[in-house]
Amino acid sequence: MARQKIVVDASVIVKWFVDEENSTEALTFRADHISGKTLLIIPELTFLEVLNALRYKGGSIKSLTQANEALWDVQFHVEKMNYFLLEKASLLAFEYKLSLYDALYLAIGLLYGSVVITADVVLAKAPNTILLGK
Repeated sequence: MARQKIVVDASVIVKWFVDEENSTEALTFRADHISGKTLLIIPELTFLEVLNALRYKGGSIKSLTQANEALWDVQFHVEKMNYFLLEKASLLAFEYKLSLYDALYLAIGLLYGSVVITADVVLAKAPNTILLGK
């Protein structure tokens, strides 16, 4: 049986490292992926987004190094940048008034026929997205 494919954005993954509202639910997505129940899909940009967010949430060099290692250990399905994805993300960014960063998650969701899980209330207004905790 095929694993359920889910696109998670950086706002969800940050909650794995910082105790915030809905961190427990965010960690459930990680556990389901590690156990093989689901397949988490991210754009390669997510690694940078997560580490940058952690830096601005008061992370130290040591904590960023540990988070970087932990992110790679998860073994996400990482979608590489390509012309098609960036073109689709550009169209979605204008259509839904999103940043290209956020629209990239939507484009990947469409590519895989998957929902996008986010903690970003703006992104959650777009189709095929679910707001973490709702």
